Amino acid sequence: MSERSGSTDGGRGRTKPAVDDLEGDRPFIDTVFEALSDWRRREVCQFFMEGDVSTATVDELAMLLAASEPVGLGEPRGRSHDEFATELVETHLPRLDAAGVVDYDDRSDTVRYWGQPTVEKWLDHVTEVDGRSN
Repeated sequence: MSERSGSTDGGRGRTKPAVDDLEGDRPFIDTVFEALSDWRRREVCQFFMEGDVSTATVDELAMLLAASEPVGLGEPRGRSHDEFATELVETHLPRLDAAGVVDYDDRSDTVRYWGQPTVEKWLDHVTEVDGRSN
C-alpha cells in the first residue's frame, strides 16, 4: 500500500484514498487506464476538469453524455437521458469512485470530483490523441 495520503472531503471527516491505495497489488497505471477506458468516464472527468464545479448530479452528467455522444463507436446513437443515467449509476460512477477520482453518493445521486493529477495528465493525452474536445 502506498504511503501517499488521499484528499480530504471538505469537512465530513473522511479522507478519500489516493488512487494507488485502492487496488492493493494491482499496478496504479492499470487503475488509471481502466478509469479512462470508456468515453463516458472520460467525458465525466473532462467536465469536472474544465469546469469550475466540483459537484454534479447524475441528471446533469446524463444530460452531458446525451449531448456529447460520439459517432461510430458501434453503439446505438441517440440514446435517451434515462439510458445514460442508468449507465452512469450502474457502471461508470462506481468505477470512477473505486479509482478515487470521484465520490459517488447513490443516496443523493450526487458526484463530487476529487481530481487526481495522474488521471488528469493521461486524460489530457487521450483527449489530444483522440481529437475530441468539449
